[in-house]
Amino acid sequence: MRAWGSPLASNVADHDVTDELEIGSSLGRLTPVPYAPPRRRLTTGSHAEFVGALVHEFRGAVASLKGASDLIARRRHELDEAVVTDLSRVIDRQAARVAWLVRLLEAVDGDGSSRRVEPVHAATVAQQAAAANGLVLDVARGADRFGDTFPGDPERVRLGLEILFEALASPAGVPAARLPVAGFLTVVAPILDLEEPQRRFALRSAFRVLDMEGCQLRVHTKGDETRAEVRLGARKK
Repeated sequence: MRAWGSPLASNVADHDVTDELEIGSSLGRLTPVPYAPPRRRLTTGSHAEFVGALVHEFRGAVASLKGASDLIARRRHELDEAVVTDLSRVIDRQAARVAWLVRLLEAVDGDGSSRRVEPVHAATVAQQAAAANGLVLDVARGADRFGDTFPGDPERVRLGLEILFEALASPAGVPAARLPVAGFLTVVAPILDLEEPQRRFALRSAFRVLDMEGCQLRVHTKGDETRAEVRLGARKK
């Protein structure tokens, strides 16, 4: 993912997007549209990094699932109901994590057979993604006009935004998400370590999913905050 220090108001079209991650610090169904295949894949090096991180995530989730299920199987008669309930929650949570990782893998490196392209209403998918992360999206007046759509797979756009919101969450504070105008999303969080491996993986994943749906993502730090800016849909000419 390439991130620029300038605000989204600058000309997005003036910059080329590469497959490398560079994080900088500075001061109801509608009528389907024709299928458009993803524009590009990860380069060899970044793809290997992505797969390695994805395998690590899968292993962690599977290990938690196996540990909890084995404990219930071997010692069910010894465990308090409260412990069994906690273990069941672990299983449910990690099963959901595996399903989430499968969605990510399919979106980034699948054959495209599950991709459904239709007009995407940016405000709707952004609100759904925010709600999935327990956030409230502040939508400015007029930024949710029904006719403001772009072609893409709404499920994958939503996935990319969910990943982004999760990546910007931290114990330091809840990110603030806003749709100031139609087609633009800003997310502001307390300053974060963008080189932390799990966050870096999440941000790269969000970039890849959104990029393949024609959306552009920038992340930069300034002062005591980290800011993400998303152009939802291709820049209008």
